[in-house]
Amino acid sequence: MANVATDGAGAGGGAADISISVDEISEIYNRIKKIILELEKLEKSTEAISSIKFYKDGKAKKALKVYDKANKKAMDLYDNYAQIAVLVKYTIESMMEQDELLSQEIRTKLNLPD
Repeated sequence: MANVATDGAGAGGGAADISISVDEISEIYNRIKKIILELEKLEKSTEAISSIKFYKDGKAKKALKVYDKANKKAMDLYDNYAQIAVLVKYTIESMMEQDELLSQEIRTKLNLPD
């Protein structure tokens, strides 16, 4: 577990520790990446369907508008997950940096070689 101190997060205004499991944050990041990949596949599939001549020229032309709307909503969702992925990645990088700083501090205090 990694602990991230947050100022003023407690009910009394003091610092509070937030425990984050490395396994949990890694699993969250991996799931977000899978969702992003699925949304990318969906966009490609929707574009492929909308490019079919039958839809462009025939009576099914109205159905194409539904694909466009659905694709836009999927891409909005994609954007949201991409932003979440950036934040989770930042959290992971911060945890790694904090761990390295802690490791270096212990080495220094114990006079251990790098």
